[in-house]
Parts: sequence; C-alpha cells; structure tokens
Amino acid sequence: MHTTHARPSTASPSDPLRVALWLAAQGYAVHPLAPGLKVPVRGCARCSPGTADHPNPSYVEHDGHACPCHADGHACHGVLAAATDADRITEWWTRTPAAGVGVAAGPSGLVILDVDTHGGEVPSDPERLLPGVELPDDLAPGSVLDGRDVLALLVEARRAPLPGCVPETLTVRTPSGGVHYWFRAPAGTQWRPQAGALGWQLDVRAGSSYAVAPGTVTRAGAYTALGDCRTVAELPVWLARDLDRTGHRVRPERPRITLPWRSRGMGGGYVAAAVGAELRAVAEAQPGTRNDALNRAAFNLGTLCGAGRLDRAQVADVLADAARHAGLPSREAEAAIRSGLAAGERHPRALTEAAA
Repeated sequence: MHTTHARPSTASPSDPLRVALWLAAQGYAVHPLAPGLKVPVRGCARCSPGTADHPNPSYVEHDGHACPCHADGHACHGVLAAATDADRITEWWTRTPAAGVGVAAGPSGLVILDVDTHGGEVPSDPERLLPGVELPDDLAPGSVLDGRDVLALLVEARRAPLPGCVPETLTVRTPSGGVHYWFRAPAGTQWRPQAGALGWQLDVRAGSSYAVAPGTVTRAGAYTALGDCRTVAELPVWLARDLDRTGHRVRPERPRITLPWRSRGMGGGYVAAAVGAELRAVAEAQPGTRNDALNRAAFNLGTLCGAGRLDRAQVADVLADAARHAGLPSREAEAAIRSGLAAGERHPRALTEAAA
C-alpha cells in the first residue's frame, strides 16, 4: 500500500488538496493545517479552548479521542481526526482551500526522523549530544553545529547509509533548512515521538505526532520534497535498534507474573530478595533478550551458590521454571543455566554479616 510509485507530478504549493488526496491514496492519514501555519485547524467552536488572553466561551472540555465532531466530519483535534477518505478530505479542503497538509504519523504507520538546524549552544557533554553512543576521540571542537552534524556522527558510529538515503526514501526539506526522512514502521511495531532522546536536534515524529507534507507553504517558507523519490522505505534496522534503545519503541505491557517459586525456601533476607529479582528478570524478559537474561541470572545466583548461600540443584530448578515462563526452549535454557551457574560459582559473592 505504501510502496506505490504514483506521485503528484503536477502538485504545487497552491494545490494542497491534490497533495492530500495523493497521500491518502498511499494509505497516509492526513488532516488540514491552519493556512500559513504548521498547527492543525480549529475544527469547531466547542473543541477549541482559545488562549489565556482570549478564552473561547463555547469550549466544552472533553476527550478528543471520543469527540463527536469526528463522526460529523469536522477536522477537530488534528491527528485524532486524520483520515484517508477522499470525500472527507475533499470536504475539508473545499472548506479551507489554503490549508496545509499534516500527515498523522501513527495512523499512517510512519516513523519520521526530523533533523533540525536550529543552531544554538552545542552540548559539551557527549551524553547530551548522542546519548549512549561512543563518539570518536578526534572529534574536532566546532565540528558539530546542528542536527545534520549529529546525524553524521551517528551514521559514522553505526557505519550506516544515512544521510544519503540508502534505501532511498521520501525526504523533505523544511523552511528552516532541516530535513525530514520518512520511513515506514516495520510490521507489528509501534513507536512514540520524543524530542532529543536520540540526539541533539534529532527528533522523531511517530505515534500521536504529525509531519508537514511536502508542498505545504507556511509563513516561514515551503516544505519541499528533495530529489525524485516519492516512495517511503521501511525503517532501517540499525536506526530501529537505536530508536528502540532510546525509548521510542512502544512495547506492549506484559501482565505481572505470579511466581510459583515464592513458596519455596530459597534463603532469607538479602539472598531471598536476590533470588526473587533474578527469577522475575528471567520470567519477564522480552523476546530476543531472554537467553542473555537467563545466563546473567544464572551467573548472579551462581555467585551465591559458590558462597554456600544457595543450593545449586535448587537454583537450577527454579531458573528452568522461570525460563519456561519466558518461553525459552528447554535445551537452550539448560545450556544457559549450566554455563551461567558454573561461571558464577567460580566467583563466590562476599556478603557482609548484615546481608547474610
């Protein structure tokens, strides 16, 4: 649905309806933006509180997700009203022909990397520049001026193809000189917007946020598609990993597990608390991390076995039980438990009298 090569070849800044319809045909949910601005239009009087200086007396406080205006076809609450229905879109832009085009990221299945060029004081702390990424030792002072330079550092650290956009994807230049890289979210994944979590002047538009479509003109200037590419590539694996690491990925909440081993005698005080924490870490581990969590727990509890505080066979039994809760295959779990316990026993944990 998102990979069609059809493009709005005749669309222009003066033809936002055509742009909106083209985007909707690709499966992207759109909503109108106030003419000349990059904020959503006010759908109707009851949905806009107004401002502190000019409050709206007709405003009725309500949950935007359940706003009855949506059923009536009003473009209230921006992203919450976004649609792909051609008739509704035509009605919106017929009513406000000069409205810009917003694209709702979450409903459209998009993750958009927003590279800013705001300037300002560059963080001296590498953890604020690119949190969690090791920067080169020879980074020259003054070599980082804005988000483009921060992205270049991230690309270098990951040995990745951006910027340069391989695979090629829709890329939009903003009026301030920044760049939006549009990507499709991998199937079955959800993402959230966060400003600056990935890096200084690197923002992410996803979930409940939106992007301004190319062809939209604001008072600050036009949003312009760069190059000839009008398709949207899937989020690169390397970037998805970094966005997952920085908290942009939405993971479903897993129900708290009632641990069957709570009734077993596994030490007391500090030792019992350590056992419970390690077993819960294994039972609640996410796919892709379960084997590492099990091996780490086995090592940690093995240090207590080596100190004579726990029985090795009993620990192996409850670890295997936790691994089954996590969904690990028995043979894989047994190998991780065996190696982890053996390694931990070679490093007995020294406990203070209070902890013991």
